[in-house]
Amino acid sequence: MKTVSLRYSAMRLILLSALVVSLSLVTATVTPAADSSPAPVKIEITNKKSLVHMGSVDSTDLSKDGIQAGKLLLDYLENRNVKSARDAYDIYTKIIPRENYGGEYTALQWLIDCMLAPKDQKSKFITDKYALGYYEFWSGDDFAQLKEYLKRKYKLGLLQLQDKDPGEGIKRRAFLEDFILFNNPRRESWEKSSEMIKSVLLKPGDKVADIGSGPGYFSFRFAEIVGNNGRVYSIDTVKEHLDYIKTFSAKNNIKNIQTVLTADHTIGLKGEKVDVAWMCSLYHIIYVAFSEKDKDTFVESIKNALKKDGLFYVVDNGLVPDGVLPYHAPYIDKNLLIGQFQAYGFRLIKEYQFIPQRYILVFKKS
Repeated sequence: MKTVSLRYSAMRLILLSALVVSLSLVTATVTPAADSSPAPVKIEITNKKSLVHMGSVDSTDLSKDGIQAGKLLLDYLENRNVKSARDAYDIYTKIIPRENYGGEYTALQWLIDCMLAPKDQKSKFITDKYALGYYEFWSGDDFAQLKEYLKRKYKLGLLQLQDKDPGEGIKRRAFLEDFILFNNPRRESWEKSSEMIKSVLLKPGDKVADIGSGPGYFSFRFAEIVGNNGRVYSIDTVKEHLDYIKTFSAKNNIKNIQTVLTADHTIGLKGEKVDVAWMCSLYHIIYVAFSEKDKDTFVESIKNALKKDGLFYVVDNGLVPDGVLPYHAPYIDKNLLIGQFQAYGFRLIKEYQFIPQRYILVFKKS
């Protein structure tokens, strides 16, 4: 993973246009390797949508209303125009259900709530140390990083023209967008994150690899479960995400998280064995962007890190039928992953689905 981030950066840096796998057959079959025993996985194709979709360079397409709300929020941050902030809030309320379910709008709306709340009422929104860390990240230095994000994401101002290295500018925007999506205090409202975490069979003293940890949303929750005698390995290719985890952990006396910066198409655990490997909303990137050789190397490193009875949780986004939810993020049909991981020597033992657009597959080594 020399240039491919374990988070959405991979999509932006490598896939500069939409990448889709188009299938026109009535049925498709994912067949394991010849020396594998599992039966082929059959996939019924019920509509014209692709089974794998990477989306555009942005994690969500820009829209007229989204851009307008971004302009209004930036006006508040730069000029303290309270009406602009309230107008942006109203736009988000209108467009979240139809346009960007599970995206950044709920996070930006939460930030507006915090910014406009009187001091004695801020605690209604900043309910724990994770929300406080999130707010401090964006509000520091007079909201400098939030201003930068809005300018980069919605192309407001001249930041792109001022970048000495356009590639570094893209990486910077990717980092900020990953952060705003990943540690969103209102993530629970659309993802049912707590139900996902409950599904993970972890106990005090366990070791868990959070693959593609980003700025630590799941790592911090896992750390609470495994306790001081356990260990969480936060694994990513983006140093800035891991730096945040280190800083936050030090500030909050969290001592059982170890960050792992990796850049060689492995998860970077050398000789360590874990009870659980967790990978959320990542494998669709690897499925599309990695060469077969690099994909083999990546999955083999996960197998090698798992204990004999260890569990591998693969969480990803499913294809949502028309009319169910306006979900525009990248997705991959779960049966493609089931078939591929069978071929890699894993056995599916359980599935969960708490919301229509996200599934959890639980594997053991065969």
